[in-house]
Amino acid sequence: MSQISRDEVAHLAKLARLALDDAELDGYAAQLDAILTHVSTIQSVDVTGVAPTGNPLPEVNVTRPDTIRMGLRQQQALDGAPQAREGRFVVPQILGDDQ
Repeated sequence: MSQISRDEVAHLAKLARLALDDAELDGYAAQLDAILTHVSTIQSVDVTGVAPTGNPLPEVNVTRPDTIRMGLRQQQALDGAPQAREGRFVVPQILGDDQ
């Protein structure tokens, strides 16, 4: 037995402001019915005694510790620049003079 009807799909499409033709309505009805059937199958599994989990992996917050280290000095950053002037990068102008 179908869990979702073509009329229900048409109603959902209208709520979502989707213009679907008859073939699309039939196709989506079949796809949604297959999805709902799979969800029903999953919901019917007996999970008695199974602990709930959000992540099956035991690692939590696997990150490196924050350490303070020296960054580049201004001159070191500018050394790799094609052009620099007065301690700043020189780049081509992209906006007009009136901007």
